Amino acid sequence: MEALKAEEFLNQLTECREAFWEKLNAERKSYGAEKPLSAAIVLRRLQFGVVMERKAAEVTARWVGQIPDLDLQQPMSEYVANELKHTSILRQRIKELNGDPDALWKEPLPELKELWDFHASLSSLCELIASVQFGHEEFFPRTSKSFIERVTPIDPKTASIYRDTLLADEAGHEWIAPEILSRYATDAATQQKSLEALKKGCELFGRAIQSFNRSMPS
Repeated sequence: MEALKAEEFLNQLTECREAFWEKLNAERKSYGAEKPLSAAIVLRRLQFGVVMERKAAEVTARWVGQIPDLDLQQPMSEYVANELKHTSILRQRIKELNGDPDALWKEPLPELKELWDFHASLSSLCELIASVQFGHEEFFPRTSKSFIERVTPIDPKTASIYRDTLLADEAGHEWIAPEILSRYATDAATQQKSLEALKKGCELFGRAIQSFNRSMPS
């Protein structure tokens, strides 16, 4: 197998990711993930956010020092800092709502633990970037926009946190993952491993999302 050109490789990853999104979105609708929100569901969603933001920072941080080019190393370090900032903001909001900010962190759903254990086990920067930042993290803005619309009438402060901080920061670093993969995933073996990591990460993310939504309070 010969290595693909950067644009072809990114298109391959994108097609794979979008196929998973179509499946995930259909499944979410089938079990009522878009149902009306309650205060308890909002709290649970915030606790889920704590895990996702903090874990993204943790699994990425160990690779920052191995990025060869400073023009990518610096924004990736800023990405890690942003994820931890988001974690802190979400934890504070949960405290304001009289909840436990670390409920899902201390006792994660098995499917959520499996997802992040997989990310921690990856053996290269490109595999990690393909799976997390290029892969299932791209689903966050899509589900968050729906969440913002539904939560605004009952909790405008939480809606503002997602709209004005989390989504705004996410938009600022969307370019980094494609650039890293274009620059460093240039041989066939790395491209294949990255594609496999994206597929596995999206698959595990889908399981985690389904488990999380089914665990929501009624």
